[in-house]
Amino acid sequence: MKEFVKSITSPYEKELIETRRYLHRHPELSFQETDTAAYIRSTLNALGVPLMEGISGTSTVAVIKGEKTGPCIAFRADIDALPVEEENDLPFKSEVPGVMHACGHDIHTAVLLTFAKVLTAHPELVRGTVKLIFQAAEEKLPGGAKALCEEGAMIGIYEVKIHGKGGHGGYPQNALNPVPVACMVGSALNQILAEKKNPLEGGVLTVSYINGGQYPNIITDTVTLGGNVRTLNNDLIDKVFDSIHSISRGICAGFGLTCDVTTTLGYPAAINVPEEIETVRSVTRDLGYTVYERPDALGGEDFAYYLLEKPGAYFQIGMADPERPITSSPHHNCHFQLDERGISEALEMELGLYLRVTGQM
Repeated sequence: MKEFVKSITSPYEKELIETRRYLHRHPELSFQETDTAAYIRSTLNALGVPLMEGISGTSTVAVIKGEKTGPCIAFRADIDALPVEEENDLPFKSEVPGVMHACGHDIHTAVLLTFAKVLTAHPELVRGTVKLIFQAAEEKLPGGAKALCEEGAMIGIYEVKIHGKGGHGGYPQNALNPVPVACMVGSALNQILAEKKNPLEGGVLTVSYINGGQYPNIITDTVTLGGNVRTLNNDLIDKVFDSIHSISRGICAGFGLTCDVTTTLGYPAAINVPEEIETVRSVTRDLGYTVYERPDALGGEDFAYYLLEKPGAYFQIGMADPERPITSSPHHNCHFQLDERGISEALEMELGLYLRVTGQM
């Protein structure tokens, strides 16, 4: 497999890098990827690839159909950037103030666009239908994947606004102080997962802010606290949300206060299908690369919506050079960089996976 895949993909290595650098210079925020979408659609139109109708916003779905029968296989690239000021000294650094591709979405998009070029240049490889999904807004709720699914680690966000009665700090008996009550609510919420979650499962509930009051002699009227919930179990989130509501209201009522509780369902947990991830493992090895089993993580990824619709796999390709520590900079960081030598490996993986799942290799 390795020799055949490389013979197909290696002619595209230079333009793959050029495409990535163009996208890196012109980042756009979630739901605002107008120029990026235009670039993607222009490239696909030039290749003669039809675009699916009825797709809203800045997402694009390309459809390549082969003359031979086969399954419908989808590949997804997210296209949005982040509100980060790039501080890398690169010849292709972001030209948009305060916006940067600090999560590799420029690479995802470049690889998928190049994959479209590979398939159109080699129609004999296409079996059935290939859908290439260029998805807007992976970085911002509600995410672009949900809308795309509707058109053709669980993150739950919560906020509790506690209403008391303001007054003079010297006469607390005439007020209903929401500050100590907010502290009790925050402490109680931290205990929810200990009671609701299987100890062997991953999950976290964070109280990340408490806002209210400014002066030592003034009792404020309201205090707001909130944070996020992340779990690896999609069924658990409803139980956690119910507990946030009941605990917050119960504690407030006990002290004669009221509260408004808001919970927002974010991305579900991205749970790979075992058979599909085994395919990823086998192709990785056949291409001569090393498989690293990453432990479960609590970072959000709206690829989860696709996995709720169809069996699939979400995997990552390492692009860090041990001799250049900056290429190991964390995602969403102003110094985020990757070793561009890994981009061609990503293209090889897409082609290799396609050949494997369509039974060609």
